[in-house]
Formats: sequence, C-alpha cells, structure tokens
Amino acid sequence: MLKSCLTALLAALMFPFPAAEAKYNPPKDVPQVSYAQKIAVSEMNRLDKDGDGKLSPEEFGAKTRTYTRTEERNVRRARKKGLYQTPEQQFEAADADGDGFLTFGELSDYIEKYQKQDKGRARYY
Repeated sequence: MLKSCLTALLAALMFPFPAAEAKYNPPKDVPQVSYAQKIAVSEMNRLDKDGDGKLSPEEFGAKTRTYTRTEERNVRRARKKGLYQTPEQQFEAADADGDGFLTFGELSDYIEKYQKQDKGRARYY
C-alpha cells in the first residue's frame, strides 16, 4: 500500500497536470492604453516643467540629464544597432505639425513608431 502511494506521488510529481492560467480581462468600458501612451504620459509628467501640456525643445532636451540606468542601457543598445537619435533629432522627428512643440499625441505617435523599429525590440530612451 505504501509502495503504491509513493509510486502515485512520484508519478504526480514527474507528470504534473497543466495548471489553468488566469487571464485578466479588463472591463469593456475601460479604454485600453498602449505601451507608447504609458511612456508618453510618464515623459510629459517628468519633462513638462511649465505645465502647459506641451514640450519645448529645451524641456525635451533636458531629459538626458535625468537618464536612469535603464535609459542609459537603451541608448547603448540603440547606438549598437544604428537606431540612436540625439534628443534634437528625436524632437524634430516627433514634431509632426512643425510648430516647435511636442504634444502628448505627437510624442505618443513617435514612441509607437520608434517601438516598431527593430522588430518591436527597440526601446524608447
């Protein structure tokens, strides 16, 4: 009896049943936010010093002074892959209407477009 119980226990440990995976289903009335939009919100909150809802070239350029270790690593990776752009080049590429300021929508669109480079592995910095 003990031998059969140990055999059953050993078999259960060796061949576990697949566990059911929990899947989160957000409520239908909650708008979905993309990864690019999350980053854009964070960047706008961090860089918009005058609170006008737009980023000037000076505000946008100041981001390099407060890079985290992760952002510095992303810069190194971008340089290695030939995807690096200076803050000035990023600003010019993101300013879709050419008014000299970046809105949330322009920044979010730029980040989303940048993310699609390098088969979706490029990281915004």
